Amino acid sequence: MKLSSGGTTFYSRRMTAADAAEVCRWRYRGRQEIYNTEDSPESVRSFLDGWHFALSRKYGGGIEAFVCFGESAALPLPELAHIYRDESFTDIALGLRPDLCGKGLGKSVADAAMQLACSFFPDDGFRVTVAENNLPAQRVYRALGFEAIASFRAEVIYPDNKGIIRTRKTGMEILTAVPLHRG
Repeated sequence: MKLSSGGTTFYSRRMTAADAAEVCRWRYRGRQEIYNTEDSPESVRSFLDGWHFALSRKYGGGIEAFVCFGESAALPLPELAHIYRDESFTDIALGLRPDLCGKGLGKSVADAAMQLACSFFPDDGFRVTVAENNLPAQRVYRALGFEAIASFRAEVIYPDNKGIIRTRKTGMEILTAVPLHRG
């Protein structure tokens, strides 16, 4: 599907095994290291649930970002169950290839993700979960009309850039927005 946002065009496709394997090798630095994914067959399979999509600015090009919807985008914490029970929102998670971070693509990717979500869930609002210290993502979501509805601390398990599994207690926020593309 072709998605246009702010003069940037993205093409989406369902995540392939090759796309998933590449995402599992992406390595973020610093505070964003918590977004690293383990490079394992199990992690690759988790991206192949049918609700993960690759985004590229070139038709058929290599994966530059990804988006997922539903349970894959939500945190499976019992204390958040009451929030996730509200099915009037579609959970969205996205990732931008690390070398593209800080290049001004975040808002376009998030907007494209929302457009794609609307194609599947046209009547839903959007819900994202983001680390409190991920200020670039916080700014992008707020610029797109998202507002915080909950804050909490969660223990995040992730591989560091040397492949060592780490845990970190991190402040998180859940933000919601109504679709910007309703007619």
